[in-house]
Amino acid sequence: MNMKASAHGPETELGLSFPIRLLLFIGSPLAGAAVGYSLPRVAEWALNLPWIPMRGPLELVSSFDQRWSILVFLVAGFLLGVVFAVIAVVGCLTITVNNHDVTLTKDGDSRTISRSDISAAFVDGRNLVLLDRESRHVCRDHHESTVAELASAFRNHGYPWCDQDPHADLYRRWIPAAPELPAGVNALLKAREEALRKKVAEDVTELRGEVERLGYTVREEGTKQYWRPLVGS
Repeated sequence: MNMKASAHGPETELGLSFPIRLLLFIGSPLAGAAVGYSLPRVAEWALNLPWIPMRGPLELVSSFDQRWSILVFLVAGFLLGVVFAVIAVVGCLTITVNNHDVTLTKDGDSRTISRSDISAAFVDGRNLVLLDRESRHVCRDHHESTVAELASAFRNHGYPWCDQDPHADLYRRWIPAAPELPAGVNALLKAREEALRKKVAEDVTELRGEVERLGYTVREEGTKQYWRPLVGS
């Protein structure tokens, strides 16, 4: 958790800690280089096992066991380690909180939510959840901070932090063709269930938004879905 000044006054940044970033940017390239350096020798050793499949690619790799080719594998492994570290860091959620708004940055994209539009902030499992004034999810994403760090940051900047979901008692387990729900909502939840099974995160989030346009919202535990009506503040 980092405190710094901005045009909007003091702000707090939360996300992947500096030691973890350092470990990724040092450890990943070194590990990649080590794998690249040893790959021809490992391939040669594996060829001595009579039951090993895919002998053709292994024979090709082991044939490169010369000084120049080992150097190529070492450099390639190092570069792949760097790429892995960059992808890992960029793919983690960074949360910047000040007295006016929250900025969420992930995968190179940023979006800002005004403090006045947030009715509740809390943690659900490993997800940071922000609800708007109609109790829609404006954020539900995996975070890398501790609950204490998140609570401190949001409370210090005047946000309505909750120890748990303030609407938790309203959720009900969804079953196909649930009689309490309109047909359109049931159809969206059916499609969302399929997206959860296939682990298509973009569709999961988009379909929640479609459900919320019809006056309901949804959360999940694995592939199980739980719905509730929207509640205005």
